[in-house]
Amino acid sequence: MESRDYYFFKPYDENQAKPPEESFSEILNEAYLHPFTWNARTTRKSFWISALINTIITLLAIGLVIYAFSNNINPGLKWIDSIIAAVIYVWLFLAELGQTVRRLHDVNYSGYWYWVSLIPVGSYFILYLTLQPSLQRPVKWGNYLYLNENGKSSNDYYTQTYKSEMDKSDIPVPSVIQIMKEHFFDCFKWNARSTRTSFWVGTFVSRLIYSLGIFILFFMVIMVSFVPVTSKAERIPKEYIIFLTFMAIVIAIFVVWAIIAQIGHTVRRLHDAGLNGWWFCIGFVPYVGDLLIDFLLFHPTVEKPVKWNKYLFDENDRI
Repeated sequence: MESRDYYFFKPYDENQAKPPEESFSEILNEAYLHPFTWNARTTRKSFWISALINTIITLLAIGLVIYAFSNNINPGLKWIDSIIAAVIYVWLFLAELGQTVRRLHDVNYSGYWYWVSLIPVGSYFILYLTLQPSLQRPVKWGNYLYLNENGKSSNDYYTQTYKSEMDKSDIPVPSVIQIMKEHFFDCFKWNARSTRTSFWVGTFVSRLIYSLGIFILFFMVIMVSFVPVTSKAERIPKEYIIFLTFMAIVIAIFVVWAIIAQIGHTVRRLHDAGLNGWWFCIGFVPYVGDLLIDFLLFHPTVEKPVKWNKYLFDENDRI
């Protein structure tokens, strides 16, 4: 398969205009003087240069606080240094927030996706999106700030009017019922494809149920330790042991089922991104395997037929 089918290596379309170049001063102006201007977009270059500057300034502020409190200086100066550092941290956070929201807009994602960074896998997804090239057409969240101010580029798509028809896609959107059917009842149907929405919703529900089952089993084991045994002749009630064993077997069966379902859904998601299902094995690489497989699973749908058949659901699918 050609490299242009892989979103990580996706080049800009040479037949369309690329983002106009912005100077270093324009990047600083955009990042630090417009933290609350969210209805706009930010290029990949601007985002990562400002991220590097944020890191440098943060390290300097930390060094200032460490120096102030590790030396015998006036307590008033220590408090002043702390306040200055706190103001810097807040301003850098707001600048980073504004840049991230605009960067999401630049790849045609709502800025509300920022909140998924509060969960571990979600932070990887945000990192993935910020690494992507700019969408080479108008988006509904406005334009680049440095274009608005300096009037650069007057005849390309960046200054065209956004129309809702531009966001229409042929990628199907499964219902929650269809997702649950695919995830849990089509475990062994690997010669197919699965949308990104279907995979991540199914994965979330599966992990939620799995965590709940483990919690219930752990709770029952803990309860056994509180059963009073006053003498060697006394034993834990037989009925309780039977019930605990039964629940452990049920949970074990579901865990195995959930693992098989997750493998099947993962393979189909890789197919949907134009990747061979054997890439699933990269998840077994120590330390970095989970991160690498997550990045592959973030790939958007390849909007053309793939050799691994089609989606398992139709619009009228019902359980």
